[in-house]
Amino acid sequence: MHDAANGPPPGSQPGFHSVQLLNRLPQDEERLAMLKEAIDCLPIGAGITISDKEGKIVYVNQAEAEMHGYASEELLGRPARILAPQGNGGGRSIDYRSAGLWKRECLNVRKDGQIFPVQLTSKPIRNAAGDYLGMLTACEDMTQRKLCEKQLETLAYYDSVTKLPNRALLMDRLHQALALALRERRELALLFLDLDNFKDLNSSRGHEVGDKFLQEVAARLANSVCESNTLARLGGDEFVILINAVPGEEGVAATAARLQALFCEPFLIDGEELYGSTSIGIAMYPGDGEDVESLLRSADQALYQAKSEGKAGYQFFSQEMNQVNMRRVALENGMRQGVARGEFYLYFQPQWDLKNLRLTGAEALLRWHSAEFGVVGPDEFIPIAESCGFIFDLGELVLREACLHAVEWDLLCPGLRVAVNISGRQFRQHDFLQTVARIVEETGVRASSLELELTESVIMERAEKNIHALQALKWMGVRLSIDDFGTGYSSLNYLKHFPIDAIKIDRSFIADLVTDSDDAAIAEAIISMAHSLKLKVIAEGVESEAQLDFLVDRCCDEAQGFYFAPPMPAEDFTGYVKRFFATEDVSKPLSVAR
Repeated sequence: MHDAANGPPPGSQPGFHSVQLLNRLPQDEERLAMLKEAIDCLPIGAGITISDKEGKIVYVNQAEAEMHGYASEELLGRPARILAPQGNGGGRSIDYRSAGLWKRECLNVRKDGQIFPVQLTSKPIRNAAGDYLGMLTACEDMTQRKLCEKQLETLAYYDSVTKLPNRALLMDRLHQALALALRERRELALLFLDLDNFKDLNSSRGHEVGDKFLQEVAARLANSVCESNTLARLGGDEFVILINAVPGEEGVAATAARLQALFCEPFLIDGEELYGSTSIGIAMYPGDGEDVESLLRSADQALYQAKSEGKAGYQFFSQEMNQVNMRRVALENGMRQGVARGEFYLYFQPQWDLKNLRLTGAEALLRWHSAEFGVVGPDEFIPIAESCGFIFDLGELVLREACLHAVEWDLLCPGLRVAVNISGRQFRQHDFLQTVARIVEETGVRASSLELELTESVIMERAEKNIHALQALKWMGVRLSIDDFGTGYSSLNYLKHFPIDAIKIDRSFIADLVTDSDDAAIAEAIISMAHSLKLKVIAEGVESEAQLDFLVDRCCDEAQGFYFAPPMPAEDFTGYVKRFFATEDVSKPLSVAR
């Protein structure tokens, strides 16, 4: 006899011994017992059911019984369709006798009535003659898998902070909505919402408070948006609302106004009342864009316009906006090329001491003469540079050039100052203080020859933090002034703590102070207040002798404007300085200036 330890006998096939062993079992019951043990050892708790040709269960393993909440004995002899919910049609009640191996997902029901997802794999059982004897079905509980799929779907298509649809899901719904709107020949509206000054809230209160604020905003918006529409968060502080049933342009405008009204009430975050507002850009399909990309672009341009006009408002897209945006993008690209080509340069406007009638310094003003666009005014390119972040490069360029010129003019006129305007984004940059210190050291300028001008609104934006930054600049020896004073809102309580040297009266109050009693009163009050705080006052935009006489009578310290001289290139200002100091009759410096 062949020894089993030495392998199968020659010429035998794989599985020979297992088949032979089963054939040696004297009774079918013994074979069934062995099969039962094998089935119960199947991995991953696979449920197995065998039903006869009448559909009654003749065998069920323990995993299948436990999966459905039964004892095995309770299922034997009962119809297999007991495991499928009534009306499901699903699984066990459908005749698959003529089919081969089949697999599908459906719903099953537990003994307690709980319905759960399963995957069934079934195969008809036939005898040697091909007659149908019953059905063998393997059942896998899909509850955990479906839960994981749901979680993955949530991660893929929903924002983790607000639980709103994210960009991916929005884009999918937009494509579907536009296809349906095209087929039904109807309009859609797309609203872009951007929270005003959210970055300041995030930086001052922290990201945790910022996230809670976004969640509260999302909840208010969701309660105000119909289920047929889509509210999504694009990211950051941007939200989008897709309106499928457009009630006309007036109705969309009313919706935008209603959304903005949601921000009138404060948001309660960790016991603190926080206020906010939103700017909204609106684009209509198909007029403002016939595909997803162009519609989103139009809404974004309308949003940009809404924010540029003072925030907390809404704007519909127009073709004029498109032209403006195209120029804005072109100017943004042109600025970067213009720096490399040397198209930016500084002009300087003289500043005069009104008490001693002496030249004290000049304000540096950036100019751009583009080879492509011609002369581009700072009122146009500075806001673009601010919005795209290029202001950091421009700001450093201006600061360095101004310091280099200050070194030159200090040799001609010791003590002459050069004033440089600093934008809000520059001042808030994390390494701004280090940048100023580095440029002062590299150019060799005397720190006292450099004056930095910041607007009233920038200084007051984060007053407590700004006091420390301004103090650090003062320790370097740099002079500080508040530009455009009177156009913003200053707390005198903070103002007295700011380590500043001077304030500049905005030109809007100087223009009509001779004829407008209100402007005259404002200018006089600013001068009086500044002197009480031991600050110097510089008047901008002086253009007439009557304006000058008014300022001299009120003891204004310094002034600049076309009455003295217009802004001029650096080489012209060098000549201006030389001409002034070459004058023997120093009692008539203003005539030299003019």
